[in-house]
Amino acid sequence: MTSRVVAATLAAFSLTSCAGPGTTGPYPGAPWTDPSGGVVAPETLALYSDDCQGRESAGFLDVMWPLDPIPGVEAEMRRYVRDPDSVMPTTELLAPYDRASSLPREARFTGYETDVFQLWVGADDDIYVYLVSGTRVEALPRAADEVVPCP
Repeated sequence: MTSRVVAATLAAFSLTSCAGPGTTGPYPGAPWTDPSGGVVAPETLALYSDDCQGRESAGFLDVMWPLDPIPGVEAEMRRYVRDPDSVMPTTELLAPYDRASSLPREARFTGYETDVFQLWVGADDDIYVYLVSGTRVEALPRAADEVVPCP
């Protein structure tokens, strides 16, 4: 194999493993686990890609909120958007996506993670959640209520 082919193969693998959701199936593939290491049902926490033409690079993070159930508090589904290519209209997001963010001082690790990401929250969880991968922090804004992925 030539060094050019090896370099191209490594570059493609690197992009698919860290650039964002793919156009098929859930990303990154491995399930989310909870703080005790148990597998989380996709109805509770799921990161998946959008199949709409032109929005394939966008991803949705659906989170049953609150993540840690509180007796007497009804859970709601919150949708946050991962938009590395800025394909989502800004009117569909409550704030801008930030691919090179930093964690707020009060942020805390939720204990939910995949083989790629850790989910962190701060006092601004009505607007943002944070995906941490190594030293990289992404701020995912909450979607406006009417935003849905393509059927």
